[in-house]
Amino acid sequence: MPNSSAKQLDLELYGMTCASCASRIERKLNKLPGASATVNYALEEASVTYDPDALDLKRIIEAVRQAGYDAMAKSDQPTNTKSTHPLWPLVVSMVLSAVLLGGDLDVLHFSHLVGMFAALVVIGLVGRGFLLTAIQDLRQLTGGMDTLVSIGFVTAFVFSSVVTFTGATHEPVFFDAAAIVPTVIYLGRWIEDRAKTLARSDLSGLQATMLGEVTVVRDGVECQVHASDILRDDILTIRPGQMVPADMVVINGASTIDTSIVTGEVDRSPVGPGDTVLAGSLNEGHLIEGRALSSARRSFLSQITEQVAQAQARKANLERLSDRIARIFVPVVIAIATIAFLAWLSQGSVANALIAGIAVLVVACPCSLGLATPIAFLVATSRAARSGILIQSPTVLEQVPKIDTVFLDKTGTLTDATLSLEALPAALTDDRRAWIAAVARSSTHPVSRALSTLSSTKMTPETVKEIAGSGLIGTVDGHTVTIAAPSYFDMTSPEDVRVIACRIDDSPPMTFVLIETLRPGAVEVVLALGASGVKVVMLTGDREENAKALGERLGIDSIRSNVRPADKAAAIRDAQAHGERVAMVGDGINDAAALAQADLGIALAGGTDIAKASADITILGDDIQKVPAAIALARTTLRNIYENFAWAIGYNIVAIGLAAFGILNPMLGAALMASSSLIVVTNALRLRRWQPPSVARLAAHVDPVSRVPISP
Repeated sequence: MPNSSAKQLDLELYGMTCASCASRIERKLNKLPGASATVNYALEEASVTYDPDALDLKRIIEAVRQAGYDAMAKSDQPTNTKSTHPLWPLVVSMVLSAVLLGGDLDVLHFSHLVGMFAALVVIGLVGRGFLLTAIQDLRQLTGGMDTLVSIGFVTAFVFSSVVTFTGATHEPVFFDAAAIVPTVIYLGRWIEDRAKTLARSDLSGLQATMLGEVTVVRDGVECQVHASDILRDDILTIRPGQMVPADMVVINGASTIDTSIVTGEVDRSPVGPGDTVLAGSLNEGHLIEGRALSSARRSFLSQITEQVAQAQARKANLERLSDRIARIFVPVVIAIATIAFLAWLSQGSVANALIAGIAVLVVACPCSLGLATPIAFLVATSRAARSGILIQSPTVLEQVPKIDTVFLDKTGTLTDATLSLEALPAALTDDRRAWIAAVARSSTHPVSRALSTLSSTKMTPETVKEIAGSGLIGTVDGHTVTIAAPSYFDMTSPEDVRVIACRIDDSPPMTFVLIETLRPGAVEVVLALGASGVKVVMLTGDREENAKALGERLGIDSIRSNVRPADKAAAIRDAQAHGERVAMVGDGINDAAALAQADLGIALAGGTDIAKASADITILGDDIQKVPAAIALARTTLRNIYENFAWAIGYNIVAIGLAAFGILNPMLGAALMASSSLIVVTNALRLRRWQPPSVARLAAHVDPVSRVPISP
């Protein structure tokens, strides 16, 4: 295992053609002393944690090359597509393949030697890569998809060449198959490369906001530097239409910024001197200058992209299952192809035996299995980040369907930790409003802040002093104002509401009912969670009567009150001990232990808390309405992965079976194989169009009284 000084290295990989390749590289890297590696086939990247005392970059890359592939350290800049499949060889091969197919259909007439030459050119153009990989696989005593494909078209070419040179005119030739099979598969790879590039585009879009040149003032000198080279305390000049490349505080100018890339919502806000602007925000107004609060590489946006990239490098249990299947896939397919060949040969038909054997080899598609999980998670995590939802690991997706209970922290999650006035006494005049508000402004207590909203009239009290443990007493405009708990005036108040009393001079005290201010959409969120089939529990350290009153407003019947912050994790353990699968939603600061204890932790985190969030899912911008959206996205993504798996497994079983029974010819088998992995990628790309569901729409399908879902 890596020691405490272990380093993290990200590699870009080249030459992988299927999940077997990724598995082979991963095993090779994990055999290095002090190394722990994860290879992502969809991203074509590897993440290696290693002991710098035992390994270095050169040795790690050499291990990849020994496995038959190439690698280089991942740069800080997003890379372009890694496509190794140029278009021109494909065009030439398609023309030659069409000519060979015309000869097979008796549309064109030419000698077998011409057909052999045309097939050889095609193999040299588009089949050479498959052959080189297959040879490398054989040297490693392993096999992948290229091994299967190469055996298929080489067998067809060799058999046809033998027939041509021996003059065995009674035997058919398969030069068309030897050309069409690698051409069709190359075409599939070419399309797949572009589809995977599109799948990576959301994360690349996040990274791209930090590219380009920016005007910086250093030591009084204005210069142009690359955005990634910004240092803390640099003075940045941000022009209209330009992205803010690093977190900064405005020092000159005023403008309007769009923070949609940061929060996931269209949010245009005015900014001026003293305001903080996060990296990734778009300047939509006028030129502004700001002082960088961090380097670009340590900015809020950089932290988001780093967390998304790290999450995409991890593996889900489903992906590990597909890796295990991929290891035995090639030997099993070769065995089936051999059995099919011998079975047809026993019937006395060499041609049918070759067709069946080759078809089995070329129709099998381990790529679709290898892509089923990582490509869906790649698209989903990038799309979620655009919506202000950070998913920390693919295992999160596997946890969501099991969740049957959601614990919601009260203060800071359901409420914004402020109080508001629910009802005002009839004896309250405008003058009395101003006097009470003036005294209340002398304190920062939540009750005082609520009372200070009674009037916008600015008055300065002559005197204000604190009543120990009870409230305030002050003099305003010659009147004595006393603000205190009802018990101070020998008054009784209901236990289930929070009440404060105010007396002007010697008049009877007036009572104000105080309620906690709910976060926008909190009621709808509770209804939406109920609509998703989970039990909602409020977790709070507040008194039982206050918690019940808030629970009634929210529609939450199950309440755990008087729970200290240190005991929140214990409350979750207690629920888990009773067989419940628990999700915890908290503010990500004092709820860290509870978030870690829960089966699924969801943290509401502002920009400054993003690096501290210790949860499975982090919601940017403290927007609780994104909680149901995060759960909905996880469920949608998992459903997409199951669809991919069903297709990949079902396709291989059916297609290999049809090929073995001679129903599929090699050309059609190659076309099906090329399309199989593309179907998986295309299905995953549907997640790019995913939109967060409206909590109001979800809540509309729940009866607000019974909390029972109703038909739309």
